[in-house]
Amino acid sequence: MKKLLVAALFVAALAPAALAKTDALGLVPNDAVSVGVVKLAELRTSPLAGALFQQTAQVSTDADAEQFLRDAGLQPSKDVDVVVISTSPRTALGTEADVLIAADGRFNVERLGAALVTRGAVKKSSSIGAYYILPESARHEGDNTAAVAFPDGHLVLMGTEQAVIEALAARATGGTSFFTASGLGRDLGRVDTKATAWVLIDVARAQRLVGAPKMKANSAPGMAISSALKSVTTVAMWATDNGDAIKLGAFGLTHDAETLELLEDTLRGGLSAMRLAVQDKSPELVQTLRRFTVSRNDDSVTVTGSVPAETFKAWAKKEKEKDSK
Repeated sequence: MKKLLVAALFVAALAPAALAKTDALGLVPNDAVSVGVVKLAELRTSPLAGALFQQTAQVSTDADAEQFLRDAGLQPSKDVDVVVISTSPRTALGTEADVLIAADGRFNVERLGAALVTRGAVKKSSSIGAYYILPESARHEGDNTAAVAFPDGHLVLMGTEQAVIEALAARATGGTSFFTASGLGRDLGRVDTKATAWVLIDVARAQRLVGAPKMKANSAPGMAISSALKSVTTVAMWATDNGDAIKLGAFGLTHDAETLELLEDTLRGGLSAMRLAVQDKSPELVQTLRRFTVSRNDDSVTVTGSVPAETFKAWAKKEKEKDSK
């Protein structure tokens, strides 16, 4: 049954960004400390598509997951377009978090519900809408109660039970005000408006949460950047597909001048170290790394650059060859 959760996560992780406030993006909790968005509909014909779907398609090789998708009448590669993942603290200073995965797409609500129930899910009704509690066997060890809701044929909500209930309530009242009332939400204005994927993180609040993602520090540049980010208030990263290349960007916000200088120096040094590290084994990447620039203003440090589509294709090919061994 644990494979049921894998299939359901795959459904949610592959979900059109509608204009209404009650779409997936309009349901980000007001107190979210992290928000990530991927517009998979835009990636299906992009240079990233091969690498992305090569990894996610592995779910279909699992017989149980494949049968679940068949019973649910769902083809993730065609039926889902946008996924929004947000994390919120349960209490103001607590370490426990609620996670919400909201996905826009085209879903057969009756078949999805029936497929879940036959695998042990329990349907609950409420004034704000019905939802399903997943059986314990379908959750990872230590997970809180996991729930899934299908408010209509274009939206899936999945996460901890409390997160799903709050999302249903927000939908009933026209959505949340995260992007207008939240300081973190307003920082989205600094991100490329055409971004195909982006993530915003309130560093200070997110670091308090159990299981929060950490910057990999298994290299000198990684350790330096991780150290510099400890004094940064907000971090954002984004990727924009323009057909011929993928534009990448990231910024760190802080009002501390010394931290800004440290972060700028660290990023410049990290890029230099990466060029030296690849010049022998992958000399073609040196020119790619030279496309990245670092800039600083009064409250932020930004790094931007682009990676040619061919580079992504080569990476995908290497990954495929590695998996086949």
